[in-house]
Amino acid sequence: MACPARPSAACRQTGRLAAAVLAATCSLAARAAPAASAPEPALDPVVRSVQAGRLDEARQMMERVLHEHPESAKAHYLDAEILAQQGLFGSAQDELAAAQRLAPGLPFARADDLQSLRAQLERLGGRRPPPPPQAAAAPAPGADDGVLLDLLLAVGSGGLFAWLLMRLW
Repeated sequence: MACPARPSAACRQTGRLAAAVLAATCSLAARAAPAASAPEPALDPVVRSVQAGRLDEARQMMERVLHEHPESAKAHYLDAEILAQQGLFGSAQDELAAAQRLAPGLPFARADDLQSLRAQLERLGGRRPPPPPQAAAAPAPGADDGVLLDLLLAVGSGGLFAWLLMRLW
């Protein structure tokens, strides 16, 4: 049933409900979008400084990068490498542990570079470096339940919105 030119209270209420459902659907869909959209820090200038032997400059840049991107495993890993080259093995181990916590297995790191860094930290750092990751650890039970629930709510509210639109027409 279509609303007349001068809609009744029921038509206005249905229209408001449809608008609210659409807003909820958009909100849930945005919330359910993967967090991978977070920008990765630009590490190329830091790498160039390291390659040129300017470790102090690279370290200063890394401090800014880590302040702006504290959840970047790549940044923590690169910082661990810089700290190890500067002889700050305890701090390097801490940064390597942070990188490992953020990205288990450090999939972006070359295996031989990672093994070399771990060996250097173990040999010279006094403390044991973080252990290598176990074979692809299963995610904790319920880790993705929030995203799944958001997607289900978005689909359900989208269906309700479509049903309301069909009722209006």
